[in-house]
Amino acid sequence: MLSLIHLERPMSSISMPASGIAGHGAMSIIEARRMARHPVFVLGVALGLVVLGLYVVLVDDQTGVPAVLTLPLLGAFYIGLTSVIAAAWLTRSTEVAVEAVATAPGTEARRTLALAATGIPPFLAGLVFSGALVVAASGIGVAPQEWWLGTLPDWQVWSIVLLCPVACLDGALLGVLTGRWLRFRGAPALVVVALIVVSLLGQVPVLETSSSEWRLWVPWAIFHTGDNADGTQTLIAGNPAAYLGYLLALGALAVLGAMWHDRTARTPRFRLLLAGVAVAALAFFVLAATTGNHDNRVSDPIPSRVTN
Repeated sequence: MLSLIHLERPMSSISMPASGIAGHGAMSIIEARRMARHPVFVLGVALGLVVLGLYVVLVDDQTGVPAVLTLPLLGAFYIGLTSVIAAAWLTRSTEVAVEAVATAPGTEARRTLALAATGIPPFLAGLVFSGALVVAASGIGVAPQEWWLGTLPDWQVWSIVLLCPVACLDGALLGVLTGRWLRFRGAPALVVVALIVVSLLGQVPVLETSSSEWRLWVPWAIFHTGDNADGTQTLIAGNPAAYLGYLLALGALAVLGAMWHDRTARTPRFRLLLAGVAVAALAFFVLAATTGNHDNRVSDPIPSRVTN
């Protein structure tokens, strides 16, 4: 027995320290690398960038990039949704590995916090996607009536563009939450479908009104309709900068919700932190719905896109 204890201690301390900042950093780096190499995540990034590339290549140079503020949705779809699946599988595989060895690298809550680093590669991939979009729009140009820099305040444009990397980050964090609480086969796919359905159905009824800012409770809200039949484009009500804060708070709640799975982590201080983040999310939602544009705004018709 003494020899077994003697052997286990150096293995846990050398392979993956379980305590301290250095130990948590080591675990986080490992999880981020695992995410960056995961085939599902890599496929999502590749598809997102290829679709964006094809969209830009097929653009008519005379009219510029059309409906540019709808394109962050592509990155959130391909990168964000595949990140949900990849992060959920990584979370589950981590616990399977822990169950197979005699010692675990820290508590479950600490391992969950390290798994939050799986959101770093999706966030960076979303930044690359958004950067490529901005470069393409700057190089090719957009139609004069487009909702873009010049026709819309800069802070609103950048806020909508940055929704892509934040949504990709949230996708991975939702995957960690899924992997912690849902153990049945097909759970990640079910969560992805539910996420799409909630995001679509949660905002369809209000988009038909002239003021639709209360749709912003959904985990992914659009701020741009794309081209309308009469050649116009609609900018949908709400404050995209505050909505960014709301999405970040939702991501933090996903991490804390995953950590809640560890009963030993449910201390009074942790409960207070969870309540504080929930209050912050509610505050950001209220700000997003009550500030910014209070009515949907319709652009002038873009003649080349009018359908007869």
